[in-house]
Amino acid sequence: MSRRRRSIPVLLVIALTATLLAPMASAEPDTSRLQQLQRELEQLEEQAAERRSELGALDARESRLSDEQATAQARLEEIEAELSLAVERYNEAVVALEEVQADLEATLAELTELNAEITVLNGTVADHARRLHKMGPSLEFAVIVGASGPADIGFRSTSLRQIISADQVNLERLGAATDRAAALEARLVAQEAEAAALTDEVEAQLLAVEQLYEERAEELAELEATLAGVRQEVSEQQTRVEADEAAVVGARQAVATEQQRIEEERRRLEEERRAAREAEERRAAREAREAERQAQAQRQREREQAAAAASSSSNTSSSNTSSSNSPSNRSDPAPAPAPSTRRSADVAVSTALAQVGKPYRWGATGPNAFDCSGLTSYAWRAAGVTIPRTSGAQFAGLRRVTRAQLQPGDLVFYNSPISHVAMYIGGDTIVEASRTGIPVRTATLSARSPVGYARP
Repeated sequence: MSRRRRSIPVLLVIALTATLLAPMASAEPDTSRLQQLQRELEQLEEQAAERRSELGALDARESRLSDEQATAQARLEEIEAELSLAVERYNEAVVALEEVQADLEATLAELTELNAEITVLNGTVADHARRLHKMGPSLEFAVIVGASGPADIGFRSTSLRQIISADQVNLERLGAATDRAAALEARLVAQEAEAAALTDEVEAQLLAVEQLYEERAEELAELEATLAGVRQEVSEQQTRVEADEAAVVGARQAVATEQQRIEEERRRLEEERRAAREAEERRAAREAREAERQAQAQRQREREQAAAAASSSSNTSSSNTSSSNSPSNRSDPAPAPAPSTRRSADVAVSTALAQVGKPYRWGATGPNAFDCSGLTSYAWRAAGVTIPRTSGAQFAGLRRVTRAQLQPGDLVFYNSPISHVAMYIGGDTIVEASRTGIPVRTATLSARSPVGYARP
């Protein structure tokens, strides 16, 4: 019974130590916030990936639309060159029609003279015919009978033959004049019809090209508007992607910060557990020593009691004492994880600039509207210099100069074949009547590629 009483304090110490150490061993840092941050980071990364994918699709669409815009712009420039060429052909047809009309006036004058001659010849022939008719078939007999002699007969016969021969000549002249008049009339009708048909044909072609240009210009404007919208979407999407990436960076930083906090918390708890274990071991050692001291004191008392009992009785039995050792619960801490003349040129330039703002109309030579060559010929005519009407004729008929030799008033030509002309006014600037819908304006010389230069 005494040995059992002695082991009770030691068992109580061991049980108390286990009870204190159990909650300490199971304590861990709270990782719920870390898990929440990691879920938020995953969501942000998924969202950023989707935004980047959408941005890539928008970039591809923008690139495709940019290519389409470049193609449309190039085609529009080609059509503009075709339009200039059509205007040039129209002007050439107008010039041809004017030449036909000038020929018509000359031919009409000639025809008037022929008609007057025909009228005179008709009168002469008719008069001779009446006179011969009055003389009747006995004319030749009367010539012989009324003659004074053989010489008179010869004279009268010769005169009669001359009259008849003159009538024959007049008749032939009359026929030739009539045929000439008919041929002139037929030629005039054919020329006028041909010129009018050519004018109608080139005018129809010009209208068709002009309509095509307007349609392509509208298509290009719509394409540019769509491209501008896509570029705006790209810009907005880029802003969203940058915001998402910034949020991802922030979330990763928050996760890293929380992981660092948890590691620090884990190290702190581990230090606390180690300190608690050491304190508990020290307390258990003190209690064990106290228990041993009490056990020794108890044994001493028992020996004294036994000695007292032996002196009073011979059958006293000695008791053996036993000692027990307190087990210790030791756990190794887990390692923490690691973490021309200048004056005339000046007049031409000032005249051309004075037309800025006036409407463009193909075939127009001023003063209220102009086409390209109409403007340049009008300006130089105001300076007292006459140049050809069309841009092609101006290029062919004027003195050529180089780009380095350009002076204000010189003409600048475009397209191949030549179909557009403008006037250089200095400082890399031209004044031109470009096309329908755009009034006379100034523009940059180097914006397009001229094919030649000339000086009136």
